[in-house]
Amino acid sequence: MLALSGGVRAGERNEALPEHLCLAEEKVLFACQEGKRRISVCGSPDLSRQAGYVQFRYGLPGSEEMIAWPEASFPRRHVIKGNVLMAGRMGVYFRFRMEDTSFVVYHVRDVQAGLVISSGGLPVSKRRCDRVSTVAWSDVPVPVGDGIAVSGVPARKVP
Repeated sequence: MLALSGGVRAGERNEALPEHLCLAEEKVLFACQEGKRRISVCGSPDLSRQAGYVQFRYGLPGSEEMIAWPEASFPRRHVIKGNVLMAGRMGVYFRFRMEDTSFVVYHVRDVQAGLVISSGGLPVSKRRCDRVSTVAWSDVPVPVGDGIAVSGVPARKVP
């Protein structure tokens, strides 16, 4: 896991918090707001089948506690994408694995988007996006996984 710094520190009110956690030179593949926190999927500028990285980030902009996984490296062994079914509509998900923990970022247009964190194959947390600002991940070159279905279980809010 990697902590990123820079940008607006949590608690600063002079300017609006950024819409995503990607660096200026990175491609913003997905970004949404979940309360004050951000859920982002970022790609390197050289992202292709032969090079680059795809990275999941979650947390408060400028916070020391932000999650960034996997390390920015190639090949992309810790991420897959696939189709997700929710409320009779198809969407896309990206699953990032870190040892026994999975972070599934999903988006079903006009239905819901969010993050499901699971450990040992069991869901431990579900975060629902309040607002989606970027979805540009349909052609991202990562391995394709199985289709999944997401239930309409209400998201637990972060205190």
